[in-house]
Amino acid sequence: MKRMKALVCCAAAACLAMVLAGCSSQQSYTPPEKSATVSSPAIGKSGTLRVGVNAGSPPLAGSPSSSSKIVGIDVDVAAALADQLGLKLELVDVAGNASSALADGDVDIVMSQTSTEKSSTMWVSDPYIETGVALFASNGSTTVPESVQASSIAAQSSSTSAWAVQNAFGDDALNPASDLVSAFSLVETGKSQYVAADAVIGSYAALVQSVDVQPIALLGSKGGYCIGVDSNNQELQKAISAALTAVRGNGVFDAVCTKWLGSPMNLDVLSTIEVSSSKSV
Repeated sequence: MKRMKALVCCAAAACLAMVLAGCSSQQSYTPPEKSATVSSPAIGKSGTLRVGVNAGSPPLAGSPSSSSKIVGIDVDVAAALADQLGLKLELVDVAGNASSALADGDVDIVMSQTSTEKSSTMWVSDPYIETGVALFASNGSTTVPESVQASSIAAQSSSTSAWAVQNAFGDDALNPASDLVSAFSLVETGKSQYVAADAVIGSYAALVQSVDVQPIALLGSKGGYCIGVDSNNQELQKAISAALTAVRGNGVFDAVCTKWLGSPMNLDVLSTIEVSSSKSV
């Protein structure tokens, strides 16, 4: 598969936070360049962090129809990490071949990995953004249901979210939809009271559709999107962990979430509804 590469010059973290938050200034400011904290052989190209993304998975990474440029949460987080490490950023579209791209040395790190993808060949970081199957309700509604009526919860058919609804509330509770756009439309038209969806993907879909909803609970446990690094590359693992901690603490990460999801992502405030594993979709 042909891989798309784009060389991106990273701005300083503080400047990026202001830009993403919509701040402006009368005076221009050129931040000082940081010294690189990692070099070859920890990274494959001197002065550059090569980051693998899946350009077909918005809002994590995607290309608008009017442009071939890759944008998204993963791109902004990768840019902030590269900046923190004093490196330029090179994006590589690895599609669904993240593991092989990492093993072949085509990239230094890969985005959008999960803890389950940790293996003998891939080290996985702590999540840079948490997620899980969230139950969305109209904004202002904070009541977490103990039971629901038939067709009360819309979810995309044959998805993890649909499985969670059926195992938490029973088959009758599910109002299946062909896609997430249709699921949110069912809430807008009053044909369902809730939508079950991945917390990150659902928040983005609701924002794009201008649907006034909010997550009120999690169906089952939460997980997250992580960064994958070659399991033998301990120097880069430590550097990525330190950079990730810095980005999560300097305001950039919350600004990225607000840009793409409408607000910072905080799943800790949500209650959890138990999901039985007795059956699957």
